[in-house]
Amino acid sequence: MRSLRFQPSKTRAQKILAAKLRGEKIHFLENQWLEGLEVDLLLPNYYLVIEIDGFFHLSAGQQEKDQQKDQRLEAAGYHVLRFTNSQIYQNSKECLRQIRAFIDGQESQLKKGACPEEEQAPWQSKLAAYKKRLDQEEE
Repeated sequence: MRSLRFQPSKTRAQKILAAKLRGEKIHFLENQWLEGLEVDLLLPNYYLVIEIDGFFHLSAGQQEKDQQKDQRLEAAGYHVLRFTNSQIYQNSKECLRQIRAFIDGQESQLKKGACPEEEQAPWQSKLAAYKKRLDQEEE
């Protein structure tokens, strides 16, 4: 028996932004579940969640829920960008610019973090030597 899964419908604004991201060759997933929460767009390479807020998100109650959702996702290590439908309809280029700025910032952090340190801690040297010996034994 096939299981039934709820497939959230994509809004017009989500479809527009998704098409723009595809045009920029930015890898993303739509309508994913993270930490028990459904998110509109996920850029897994950058731990970035993009939420697209329609009219419903203007209510005080929904804004409180959105804030709690953002805090939960951020506590799990994700970054959250929110755009309104209006922002996407009226100025999708600016939305893309903000996403690209975030990605560029993340990539520069990754490159900076990937630089080898001048000196390893003693345990790191021992671990590297042990791994090298194991690799040689396997050959």
